[in-house]
Amino acid sequence: MRQPDPMRQPDPMDLWINPAVGVAGDMLLAALIDVGASLQVLRDLVGTVGLPDWSLDTTRGTRRGITATAVTVSAPDHDHHRSWSTIDAMLAAAALPDPVRDGARATFRRLAVAEASVHGIGIDDVHFHEVGAVDAIVDVVGAWSGWFDLGMPTVTSAPVGLGTGTAPMAHGTLPTPAPATLELLRGHPSAPVDTDGETATPTGVAILTTMAEAWGPMPAGTIAAIGRGAGTWDPPTHANVLTVVRYEPATGPTDVDAGIDVAVLLDAVLVDAVLIETTVDDVTPEVLGHVIDRALALGADDAWILPATMKKHRPGHEVRVLCRADLLPSVRDLLTSETGTLGLRESPVRKHELVRRSEVVDVDGHPVRIKIGPFGAKPEHDDVVAAATALGRPLRDVAADALAAPRSWGKPT
Repeated sequence: MRQPDPMRQPDPMDLWINPAVGVAGDMLLAALIDVGASLQVLRDLVGTVGLPDWSLDTTRGTRRGITATAVTVSAPDHDHHRSWSTIDAMLAAAALPDPVRDGARATFRRLAVAEASVHGIGIDDVHFHEVGAVDAIVDVVGAWSGWFDLGMPTVTSAPVGLGTGTAPMAHGTLPTPAPATLELLRGHPSAPVDTDGETATPTGVAILTTMAEAWGPMPAGTIAAIGRGAGTWDPPTHANVLTVVRYEPATGPTDVDAGIDVAVLLDAVLVDAVLIETTVDDVTPEVLGHVIDRALALGADDAWILPATMKKHRPGHEVRVLCRADLLPSVRDLLTSETGTLGLRESPVRKHELVRRSEVVDVDGHPVRIKIGPFGAKPEHDDVVAAATALGRPLRDVAADALAAPRSWGKPT
């Protein structure tokens, strides 16, 4: 059995996924095969999970005139009701490369968390229905195997297209998007599709939201290959096709008249985050400072406080926390328990994270870290305080010496 080397370096090619008219697990799996992942490698890797008798095959067909690959998973599987813990244990024991195992386990955990939220139960009590079937497990493990076989590329995704209507599910006829699908899309962009039906399935959305590192239009680069995965549904309203583009990212300026350093912007990483905020007028500054410290300790990207004039002209404060979507439960609990607020506001935001690095310089025998970005540098305040205290010197003098110290990127000009 051929298995890719788990120690190999990531491929220079990246992936852009376009789920503009939806995404399902089989569509994503098919698109990855169509763009170049080896079907035999996928079969071999999925085969280590220990599923009952199954097969994975591909066919070529069209959807509204667009040629695409479709996958078919055949399995005499009557045991659809697998618990999350059962599937997680199967994946943990499988002879999979670590990136594949970790990705598949993270996907099923996301699914379990979403289902637990929808049904108001604990994650350990979640029993999957359709998602617990062999074909869904093959879709998840196969998709991560395909990503691995393509060289573990960085994945960017366009917004997920969502139709409306109803669809038959294990719990009866439910509105679409399915409740679990909506939970999985918290903090991620979506767009409407003018059709009645389920365009995005929980399995497909779980894989996509776990695999994608950034969201938005296709990044600048040179297209190398295009893959299309067809869904089983062939509606008259649109081509039910998921597109995956394999491309070599641009590494230099693409617009000499931009007036800014385009190369720097190309290196920026688009990151989806959530801004959660509340406004209070009866919380002391000491408590507000504690909230900021706790939010950052939880892993929030940033946290800050703004002055506010509230109703009846009362002075107050607006507490804002910027964080990843998976931190929302912890941040909500922090804000409500520490401030006593009666409500929170949340909104998705897109961050442009520019490249940065850190160097350590010496100031009279004391180490000071310097954070260096494309347009400037700044010494770490805690290090400056420690050095200034030990040396008995003003903070601003130590900070200036740190910036003037020799380092690999050179002194400011």
